[in-house]
Amino acid sequence: MIFVVGAAGLLGGSLLHRLERRGVVCAGSCRNARLGLVEFDLATPEKSPLPTGIRTAILCAWHGGVVEAAEKPDQTHTANVHGNLALIDRLRQTGSNIVFLSTSLVFSQAPTEAYAPISPCCEYARQKAEVEQSLDPAVDAIVRLTKVGETVLPRLHQWADSLRAGQPVRASTRLRLAPVRQEPAVAGLGWLAENFQPGVFQMSARRDASYFDVARLMAERLQVAPRLVEADQEAGSKLFHPTPASGALDIAAPSGCPDWPEGDDALQFLVESAIS
Repeated sequence: MIFVVGAAGLLGGSLLHRLERRGVVCAGSCRNARLGLVEFDLATPEKSPLPTGIRTAILCAWHGGVVEAAEKPDQTHTANVHGNLALIDRLRQTGSNIVFLSTSLVFSQAPTEAYAPISPCCEYARQKAEVEQSLDPAVDAIVRLTKVGETVLPRLHQWADSLRAGQPVRASTRLRLAPVRQEPAVAGLGWLAENFQPGVFQMSARRDASYFDVARLMAERLQVAPRLVEADQEAGSKLFHPTPASGALDIAAPSGCPDWPEGDDALQFLVESAIS
């Protein structure tokens, strides 16, 4: 049985649905009781029962993002690090395979190969790195992802609305992204869930771009004045220390996986989706 921890989230929920559609015996968890999902909270991992017969557990659950980790480092560390480590200990006792979802932000500079030394650039990434370092790539699987493209769409929709109205948008020239689309990311994770192998694996687009570049591309597609896109050189300065040099990772796929994202450029797709 495959256990998806954090099945109320974007990737976890999509992964659980994919496995169910394929007829795979699986279960998912969420922080609060929800129909069809096991209740499991990283803040109280010792109080949450685990399903029996787990063959592989996909650890997608995480409390908060970059901003929340910076604003509440102690609170998020307790849930994300101590909670995941307690869960991992329990899973080891059952002999389960472990797949942990991590982030490209564990690198603040090149190189970004799978086994290169990590250099976390923010509190969120430091927490991910701490969990990574408790795992053994000879036994466990670590999957690092860049930004999932669909999570950027709300911001891009806002930009599109502003640009159409002739209003300026401010976009970071320093922060960069190399997004992967949700569907191929879930396909790759689904294959690894069904065909577990240990190692460090990475999903990314092959090239990155600044948020400013993305906004300028949107202005071009909307045929509005480029001057409406204003450079923001301070965005993220209070969150990232240092600012990541790149938004991209060197792609590293499990051996024999036909479904791993190949690094296709998702930015054009995201811009077209936002303005359509």
